[in-house]
Amino acid sequence: LPDATPEQPWIRWPAGWLSGLGTPWNTLAPDGVIAISAQGFVFEGRGAAVNVSGVAQVELRDFSSRLAQVAPLGSYRMGLVGGGQTPQLILTTIQGPLQLSGQGSLGAKRAQFRGEATAAPGSEAALANLLNIIGRREGARSIISVG
Repeated sequence: LPDATPEQPWIRWPAGWLSGLGTPWNTLAPDGVIAISAQGFVFEGRGAAVNVSGVAQVELRDFSSRLAQVAPLGSYRMGLVGGGQTPQLILTTIQGPLQLSGQGSLGAKRAQFRGEATAAPGSEAALANLLNIIGRREGARSIISVG
């Protein structure tokens, strides 16, 4: 990917574009901006082997959904950090009442991700239903698990 900073992203799309991908995006009816940037990101595939170097980032800015009573829910960054054959995924909250965090990896045959969603203080009641939808509840946290 060409180098670009989060301030000057390579791609900037309306988040509503995701609804066209079908489930679960059409249910979420997302709003906001998707920004994609990269620094020295190279993805090389050779047969079943994959090698990744550099960093690619996807930001959801001022993200909102019709499923939530709070708008916007926040801004989030998912980074793909090169690590040879096992690049790392890192999810962080930039700002907002819905707090998302997590990490995982992309292997040649399997992706794995573990994260959690919580409500910022004062937003618990307004985000309770959304947290039930996002993942398995453990008290105030909603656990996100893929792979």
